[in-house]
Amino acid sequence: MHRLGYTLSFLLLILTAPAWAESWPVRDMAVLADPSGSRTIDDISDAEAAADFEPLAASGFSGGYTRQVHWLRFRLDAPADGRLLLEVMPPYLDDLKLFVPDGGGGFDMRQGGDLHPFSSREIPGRNFLFLIDLDQEQSQTFYLRVSTTSTSLVILRAWHPAAYANTMATEYLLLGLYYGLLLAMILFNLWHGHWRHDAEHRSFLAYLLTVFLFMLAVNGLVAQYLAPEHPAVSQHWLSGIVLITVGMAADFYRRTLAIDRQTPLLNAYFRGMIALSALCFFAYLAGYFTEAARILTMAALLFPVLGIARTVTLWRQGRAGSAFLIIGFGTSLISYLITALSVQGILPGEELQLYSFQAGALLALLAFNFSLFERLRHIQRQRDMALEEASQARSERDAENLARQRQGALIDMLTHELKTPLSVIRLRLDEEQPSQRIQSHAKRAAAAIQDIIQRCDFASHLDDNAIPVQPATCRLDVIVNNCLEQRQPHSRIQLLVPTGLDTTLVTDPGLLSVLIDNLVDNACKYSPPDAPIRLEMAMRHEDTHPGLVFSISNPVGSAGRPDSSQLFDKYYRSPGARGLSGSGLGLAISRNLARLLCARLRYLPDREDIVFELWLPRSAS
Repeated sequence: MHRLGYTLSFLLLILTAPAWAESWPVRDMAVLADPSGSRTIDDISDAEAAADFEPLAASGFSGGYTRQVHWLRFRLDAPADGRLLLEVMPPYLDDLKLFVPDGGGGFDMRQGGDLHPFSSREIPGRNFLFLIDLDQEQSQTFYLRVSTTSTSLVILRAWHPAAYANTMATEYLLLGLYYGLLLAMILFNLWHGHWRHDAEHRSFLAYLLTVFLFMLAVNGLVAQYLAPEHPAVSQHWLSGIVLITVGMAADFYRRTLAIDRQTPLLNAYFRGMIALSALCFFAYLAGYFTEAARILTMAALLFPVLGIARTVTLWRQGRAGSAFLIIGFGTSLISYLITALSVQGILPGEELQLYSFQAGALLALLAFNFSLFERLRHIQRQRDMALEEASQARSERDAENLARQRQGALIDMLTHELKTPLSVIRLRLDEEQPSQRIQSHAKRAAAAIQDIIQRCDFASHLDDNAIPVQPATCRLDVIVNNCLEQRQPHSRIQLLVPTGLDTTLVTDPGLLSVLIDNLVDNACKYSPPDAPIRLEMAMRHEDTHPGLVFSISNPVGSAGRPDSSQLFDKYYRSPGARGLSGSGLGLAISRNLARLLCARLRYLPDREDIVFELWLPRSAS
């Protein structure tokens, strides 16, 4: 906020800088109204008419929106070289007639105004310029007849030609900066693309465009650069765009101030201003611009007042961007009041008023632009939070569903796998003197129950990351052979270790033993009886890391091939394997153990065999 304040202050200073440039004094300025427009220079310059002039305190005059002609009388002191440039502002005055003393008691008439082509001007410039030669060390009286359908705001500046050239260089540089900022705002908003789906942004962009076009005309750049030979274009451009701009402003203010049916009075006012703007535009087409502009600008005086009052309410409600709106409407209030009261003829015409209006408009537009993007960022944050909450709720729901599915799968597995062992144990208990065969079946049944319980407990600890890894230097071939020695008989299992292969690893030998035992057990259980099972080892780098590959392959048994997409899921049993004993946890435990050891377990079946491949890094750390 502080940085923005410094930026706005800097812009205000540079935009009003031309008003402070030193010019030649225009003295004893006075005005005379000529309602019928029939008076001549002879009438005006007559000694009897001198008393009819009303003195002006400043070097400018503001008569408001009126069709009557005004005569300005002023005096210029002669500079040392006797030559001055008289500049008449603003550049949208219709018809100017400057009467210069001819030295013989009469006057020479010089003409200007935007009713005439730009090429007919004595000196090219965005304002109207007249070159005047004065007798040395004499003060002379001049008369300027002003007739215009726009506001009768007239400001006079006199310059030494050299001083004028220096001032204009600075003034055009600042105008370039001014229009550059406006154009940058337009392009930035177009590029950002929010206008495609946000009505308030579209309204702001339309308002911004009309202000840009209005400023081109109000500074005389349309007549100078866009239509120099067609004065009607620049004249109608300004008259039409000023009425449209008021309507666009009303529409944007209504949207950005969140005015709707909940605020009926404000809604009626701003909607009424839009309608009045359209009505005034038709009145302008019918030739009543002066009357229409007078009504519309007076009615629009409430814009910034209502804007500030409404923005304070929004700020109290915590609406995003309301602080920038207060700045924008506050700036508008100052500049708009100065301008509106000036063009209505309530304030005297001053050069600073022209620049303060333009600077105020630019600062207000910047503040409105910041407010828009602050609001959009707030909406985006709320949307992101809503999406995050929805995603979190979805994740929790999925987790609950997964837990419920696992619970159901666990119950199914226990129901299926414990039924047979429990039946065997019950048979053993019913026999007072069980046979050796029944005794042996009962022991195996108890061992199967114990194995299922151990696997469930181990899988639970793995899920909870409660299994510590204790790395140690070991040899893979030794671990595999130990697993095979505990499995009797294992004559159909063939272990192939290439000669000279270094099988040394740094890993957790206990967890690796469990993993390999699971894979061997899986191959024994799901391969045809007495079918060969082949174990192989090799060296391989993966992702530049050295390691060992342990593969185990066996022919497809009666259970058939497993579904590769569910193979490593907990409690998964292929349809053909449901007649065999098993918990459906072995491969799930193996996959989690492989991750814990930084290894990679893959299912790579070929046309004849089921193949699992375990890649182990040389070091699991």
